[in-house]
Amino acid sequence: MILMTSGTSLKQTRTYYTDDKITNARSNIARHSWAKERSRQAIETADHYLKKDFEFLWNLVTTQKLPRSCGVNQIMGCPVCKKEIDRFGNYPWKGDPLEQPWKLTCPSCQSIFPSNDFGSYYKSGIDENGFFNPEAADRSLLKNTLYPDKDENWCVDDGYGWLDPEQNNRETRRYTFIAYYNHWLLWYSGAVEKALNAFSEAYLYTNNPRYAAAGIILLDRIADVYPDMDSSVYLWEDGFRNSHGLTGLGKVIGCIWETMLVKSFTLAYDALFPGTDIPDVLSFLSRKAQMYQMANKKESAAAIRHNIEQGIVMQIKPGIESGQISGNVGMHQSALAAAAVVLDNAKLTNDWVPYMFKTHPGHPGRGKGNIMKILVNDVDRDGHGTEASPGYNHIWLSQLKLVADVLSGQGTSAAFDLYAYPKFRKLFHMPFPYVLLESYTPSIGDTKRAGDPGLVGAIQTYVSGFANTGDPLLAQYAYLLNGNKWDNLSGDMFSDNEKIVEGMKKAIDEFGPFHSGSTNVTGYGFTGLRDGKGDSARALTLYYGRNTGHGHRDTLNLGLYAFGLDLSPDHGYPSFADGNYERVHWTNNTVSHNTVVVNRSTQADQVVGIPHHYANDVRVKLIDVEAPKVYPETQMYRRTVAMIKIDETDSYYIDFFRVKGGEEHHYSFHGGEGEVATEGLNFIKQASGTYAGENVPVADKGYDEVSESGFNYLYHVERANLPQGSFSLDWSIKDTWKVKPVEEDIHLRITMLSDVHEVSLADGQPPQNKPGNPKSYKYVLAHRKGNNLESQFVSVMEAYKETRKVQSISAVPVKADGKIVQSTDVFAVKVMFVNGRTDIIVNALNPDVVYTIEDHIRFQGFFGVCSLAAERPVYGYVCNGTLLQAGEKVMIREASGNVSGSVVGFTKDMSAENQITVRLNGVTNADTLAGKYVYIQNDGIRNAAYEIKDVKVDAGTDNGFVLNIGDITLIRSWVDEFDFSRGYVYDVHEGDSLSIPLCYEWGTLNS
Repeated sequence: MILMTSGTSLKQTRTYYTDDKITNARSNIARHSWAKERSRQAIETADHYLKKDFEFLWNLVTTQKLPRSCGVNQIMGCPVCKKEIDRFGNYPWKGDPLEQPWKLTCPSCQSIFPSNDFGSYYKSGIDENGFFNPEAADRSLLKNTLYPDKDENWCVDDGYGWLDPEQNNRETRRYTFIAYYNHWLLWYSGAVEKALNAFSEAYLYTNNPRYAAAGIILLDRIADVYPDMDSSVYLWEDGFRNSHGLTGLGKVIGCIWETMLVKSFTLAYDALFPGTDIPDVLSFLSRKAQMYQMANKKESAAAIRHNIEQGIVMQIKPGIESGQISGNVGMHQSALAAAAVVLDNAKLTNDWVPYMFKTHPGHPGRGKGNIMKILVNDVDRDGHGTEASPGYNHIWLSQLKLVADVLSGQGTSAAFDLYAYPKFRKLFHMPFPYVLLESYTPSIGDTKRAGDPGLVGAIQTYVSGFANTGDPLLAQYAYLLNGNKWDNLSGDMFSDNEKIVEGMKKAIDEFGPFHSGSTNVTGYGFTGLRDGKGDSARALTLYYGRNTGHGHRDTLNLGLYAFGLDLSPDHGYPSFADGNYERVHWTNNTVSHNTVVVNRSTQADQVVGIPHHYANDVRVKLIDVEAPKVYPETQMYRRTVAMIKIDETDSYYIDFFRVKGGEEHHYSFHGGEGEVATEGLNFIKQASGTYAGENVPVADKGYDEVSESGFNYLYHVERANLPQGSFSLDWSIKDTWKVKPVEEDIHLRITMLSDVHEVSLADGQPPQNKPGNPKSYKYVLAHRKGNNLESQFVSVMEAYKETRKVQSISAVPVKADGKIVQSTDVFAVKVMFVNGRTDIIVNALNPDVVYTIEDHIRFQGFFGVCSLAAERPVYGYVCNGTLLQAGEKVMIREASGNVSGSVVGFTKDMSAENQITVRLNGVTNADTLAGKYVYIQNDGIRNAAYEIKDVKVDAGTDNGFVLNIGDITLIRSWVDEFDFSRGYVYDVHEGDSLSIPLCYEWGTLNS
């Protein structure tokens, strides 16, 4: 298919790998050990593939009539050892196309598949045009030659898989050995792509023409077959599972990963471009063209370039338009950007680059271009995409950054300079709020394994980001990713790394290393409460963001970190990120997370919850969030959690989870891997079945629709009916990921104080095909039931090593107007410590009522803490309140618990500096508002809660002040994503009312 007009000129020179880049690479190799190592690896890999001749390389490239599949029998496992193979990961099969072509080896039992000599069969089916034609192939070669104890058809694969006669499920009975080999061992991350990348790098580093010759021969053969590639003819329901987001579309492979494959081809063409003139290349390819009667005789460098450009590079835009090349945000856009630049054709570049930024309707996935729509509508104010998962959101940065880097210096309009756009620059900040104990990213949604350490992002991304923006936070994060050391810290091979690292060192000298204090990112929906440093660092997380896409149904999920460990790990990435029942009904389901299940159902969709309070004070750190949309049958679904300091090395955590509405509430909580001891509970083991019922079996990998609640994934069930008073569970936490040099006696303890009807213990598995994931976690489920039910689940959590610092925990009565309050709107807890200190904690939803706790503590507000030593008050804390009094001692009495006001104006353009002009009631010292949050009552589509960086008086407004909110935009979306001239929709409006909760402390930390 000819897409380029006859008058269109061919590429004349390298355009992406410029002379400056190549000079930098060779300079880096000469100066730096890390560059020498990267060069060595590239050359070693290139030489590995050059052990074979040009003929072998040419034949690596298979043709359309041979299926590709990224999933082999994902349910059944290996034909010999069955599910034992699962422990080796999602894509576990091994193989070596050079030494053992057309064979896969099971890493568990070492069995080899398929059982037939597929190589001879494939060769017999090559037609006069060099393509594989299964109708012409010799089917007598399709017989089992490896396993004489089996029949001659056992595990025989003709390219379209072996159908297990013992299975009858259309989706799961086909073992796609050759399709998997073709996908993983040849094309994607296989010999074709690996060899091509290695030849490209080795040639750029050494200028050795043998690498260019080999690479051009591969590229030319890819160009022969690429236009006809169409993976959609190999159906998911027939077992040919590809990464296409269930669209069914793709070319060599599924449309999502196709974007990555085609970028390898395009950039390799730029790197290897001079190789089209090599005589050995012309001789070899012209012989092949004659042998297989090709229209292009390939007798000149221009003819070879024409073949590659027509067969690969010019296929990218129509592939994007058809959806065959379409991935997550930035994937296909960066493929098109690379093609536009590499083609070295001004006319096409001027057409394709604006195409990427324009909004296009009616396209599967993320749109054909849509960059400006994505940055305004889809990237939230905190720099996160719509994926929920930190891992997937980071793809947006890495891929859009590639667009920015490819276009940089290419003479395109300033309108297409992404580095100048505030929303793009904000993407770099995406991982910062997640950093826990300086070594963990929480496993939100489809991210990481279950509780393993690791941070999101690549060092090179942040080194390059710093080089392009000068943002010191990027230098700090790159330094953190490198272990807070300078050894081998670098960007890519093609940058002036000495200059960049010198600038980074200046930034670190001025601002210090990266340190993550408490954070609340309200646009994304994540809070990290943090305290302590080094070995005493601890953190509590609350997630209230998006629960769709690559997110889980985990709104108001709570996490705890201390002593270097994730103490209550989320499950992370599912077994497979498709629509399988295990993913839907268990891994992603609400019950597998630390939150509350209503009416045995999963949560409904939400974008982000509504935060009402956040405080990051010295002794008390607090988050309070409501999620009104996740269970439509509820009138309240709200969690208030506080982290309260015991001393410089330890904190305890108190959790108030209120649910109003529905008939059943299940509070679900689990610790990390380890045994659980209990107090105050008398369990009876359930004889069989699951938490769904004694007669409901354990779901086998989720392929059972018995219970959409997910309760049939909880097994080894023990039940305790109507527990009296408080009860506790204590996990002895195992260091699953071997973070500590030696195993330590680390515990997570939860004490529940509110009335429940039943408490159960059960085992639940994280995904078992993720190497290192534990076999199971122990879950506690506290259950309440009733008509139009109101529940107030109150818990105190402790993380401790060896011995507890808490002596006792109890609920204490609360009175109003002299009468005991029975409402779920208020609760008080007493925590007594072994050092003699006693804390009284109270949480009330009505800050206008004066409450009395234990007949001697008076409190008015939302949240309060009163610390006593020898029965005398030593510390007091009130958030959004006015009164705290112990006996005769008035610790806190204030005129107001919050500042009220309204919005007068705000920054309406996309800017890195944003302000809200407000009218505030009764404020005399605005400086005290810096660091607090303003909560604006908007239309409720998204919350409007912002941290106040600093405050200035606005002389032009009565009682006017200007609140600086930094680089957090107030823009929600375009008015019309197809007509940007119509302007923006905002999260706030003039006249909106606002509140700024105030927090007060009395006493000292060391009291």
